[in-house]
Amino acid sequence: RTGVSGVNIHTVPNTINEVLGPELSHGRWAMRVHPEFYGMVMFAQAAPAGSHLLRLSGTSPSGVKVWATRSADGSMHVVVINKRLSGAATAQLNIPGGHGAASVEQLQAPSVHATSGVTLGGQTFGTSTSTGLLGGRPAGLSVTPAGSTYSVRVPAASATMLSLPAG
Repeated sequence: RTGVSGVNIHTVPNTINEVLGPELSHGRWAMRVHPEFYGMVMFAQAAPAGSHLLRLSGTSPSGVKVWATRSADGSMHVVVINKRLSGAATAQLNIPGGHGAASVEQLQAPSVHATSGVTLGGQTFGTSTSTGLLGGRPAGLSVTPAGSTYSVRVPAASATMLSLPAG
């Protein structure tokens, strides 16, 4: 809405600001992956080029924020962020135009202070990656609505994204 067409991310190697950091180990280059990068990946999935924000009705539990987008291809992404440090939250999402099962991807870590053990949809880059691809088996979660209301449980200090196909 404000005319932003891009974002630049600056990372300073070997500091608290490092999001990705190159490392040479046993003659191979890889990138150290810090937890913030997982959030950037989820954001890129939730707001691909050409998408726009959607307005959702309803209220969220205390400490929970909800953002929704519609992609250029018509698919929708709804991100629910539980900012609380303890206690899961359940959000009841009335998604206009939503129908059928939504795929669910959760961004989680062992604790809010964790620097490792982060997963996105059950997958991880590990402490470093030489491919740039998430590894492991995707969690394959989905949620089916009751009418047009999707109920999603979001663990403390985590984010959950529902993706609905164009329809």
